[in-house]
Amino acid sequence: MNWRSILPAALLVLPLGAVELHVGPEQAFAHLEDAVLRAAAGDVILVHPLPNQEPYAQVGLNITTPRLTLKATGGRVVLSGKGGDQSGRGARPRAIVQFSRGADGGVLEGFELTGAHNHSHNGAGVRINQANDVTIRDCVIHHNDMGLMSNGDGTSRAGVNQMIEHCLIHANGDASDPGFNHNLYLGGYSVTLLGCEVHSSLTGHNIKSRAHKTIVHACYVHDSANREFDLVDAQGDTTMPGSDAVLAGNVIVKARHCSGNRGVIHFGQDGGKDHDGTLYLLHNTMVTPYVSPVVLLSSGKAHVQFFNNLIWDGGGQQSRQQLLALLKTSSQVQGAGNWRSEGFSDGNGYGRIFAPASLTQPPFRNASAGDYRLRERQPEFADAGRRLPQELLRPLRDKLRQFQISLGSAPRSDEGRPALGAFALDAP
Repeated sequence: MNWRSILPAALLVLPLGAVELHVGPEQAFAHLEDAVLRAAAGDVILVHPLPNQEPYAQVGLNITTPRLTLKATGGRVVLSGKGGDQSGRGARPRAIVQFSRGADGGVLEGFELTGAHNHSHNGAGVRINQANDVTIRDCVIHHNDMGLMSNGDGTSRAGVNQMIEHCLIHANGDASDPGFNHNLYLGGYSVTLLGCEVHSSLTGHNIKSRAHKTIVHACYVHDSANREFDLVDAQGDTTMPGSDAVLAGNVIVKARHCSGNRGVIHFGQDGGKDHDGTLYLLHNTMVTPYVSPVVLLSSGKAHVQFFNNLIWDGGGQQSRQQLLALLKTSSQVQGAGNWRSEGFSDGNGYGRIFAPASLTQPPFRNASAGDYRLRERQPEFADAGRRLPQELLRPLRDKLRQFQISLGSAPRSDEGRPALGAFALDAP
């Protein structure tokens, strides 16, 4: 799916009894807030562009109605939080669009969300606050304190099945509170990112998650001010067994001039709670020129499995780069079918799960332009992977996908043994 395409209203199929509410010039509602107040469960609010693509100003929607869809029609519609109240006080949301408890099954599709700021430095473009089965689709979220924020209540009943698909999320953060504002700051029971591009957090991490289950599939995550992934702890959500993260089919690239933490992925704890689960790294292409570890495990119950990943030094050819750092010796490391640049240390014997490199650079189509698809059949990468066990594919709905350069995802077709990294050799 191309992120610029929006389905016309005529193609919408409404549930029985649901109605369409139109917002915009010469429509039934001039203001989004009025349409949200009028809407009933299952309704669809279609938002039309303003003249000259002007933004809807000072938007702050606190949605509590179940199965409510907000959909842009006639092109991308801009929702601005600038000058609005995203304080979280009383019934005010802490976001431009917030799905609160009770708003289960909500959908937000086709919008650009920008300008959310508050005195707590956590005004978000979108917030999912204890709601279940919420989908954020085909949205562009930028220049807020937080891009997308979510939370549950520490049980398996809140923040369940959050879906963020085909979104572009970038340049969120607040220099007034650096390090605590992120492109995504996720929590709750389960969350999935599919076919998204997340890049250039201004002050924090690209993706920070305290969710019980975090899945990032067929995404392009790059150029963070700090770590690309910070997958850490929360009482209830990660203290339960099976608090796993699955990163599959992603391109993950560190900035050449990273100003903050130069690690790539942290899985464990930063808040004193436990993290009882496994980090699964499946078919990722990861690029870092730094000595800082590709993966840091910081909890004794945190484990990692690497399968069919391609880890490159970005051409820096630096020696003694770290693949893995363990702060607790009880952590377990498993894997097979991986490739690493020769500068990565074999310290602690973990290099055994990575094939030794004989090439300086994998045959990428155009790495300098961010195109990490393989252009030719080199034996070190083609047919070099292991068939993934079905239990590893199950969280991915039994099928591995790959990022599409135009934004989105597509099925990955591997015949025989798969190629290493995020793309099949025939990736379009």
